[in-house]
Amino acid sequence: KNNVEELDSTLGLAVVQVGDDEASKVYIRQKEKTALELGYKYVHKHFPADVSQDELIREIELLNQDDSIDGILVQMPLPKHLNESEIQNVIDPLKDVDGLTYVNAGKLVQNVDGLVPCTPKGIIDMLDYHEIGLEGANVVVIGRSILVGKPIATLLSNRNATVVLTHSKTRNLGDITRNA
Repeated sequence: KNNVEELDSTLGLAVVQVGDDEASKVYIRQKEKTALELGYKYVHKHFPADVSQDELIREIELLNQDDSIDGILVQMPLPKHLNESEIQNVIDPLKDVDGLTYVNAGKLVQNVDGLVPCTPKGIIDMLDYHEIGLEGANVVVIGRSILVGKPIATLLSNRNATVVLTHSKTRNLGDITRNA
């Protein structure tokens, strides 16, 4: 909160929601609560589940052009008729809160400073806080989502850990995890 107050300008976050997924509602309420507590601008754009791809893209483009919005987050999951990747990549990479645009994901893979998805960043911060050495460690990541699994696997690899990325089709998961 002190850091937000020290800024010369007001920060602005826009959350884009499509449909009424119950888990998404919980996450969105928490984001709004945090915004109010920290004193930054919060905009919630809520669209019906049947919104068209074109309409959603137009709205994100307007948020990209809005100088009062510094960060844009598209709440996942999106309904099946929408192309998540295309929608994520409409977001200006400088406003990409989740770090999911091709630009920010590419920076992560290239080990170049950029926006990193918050859960993987939090995991690395916890490991650092507890001084858990990663160099040379054998690590198993379970799950390959673009928001958590793949980014944490990349961050760990960037720290010189040996990473095995597993998923729902992995055979002998128990054996793999026991060797970590």
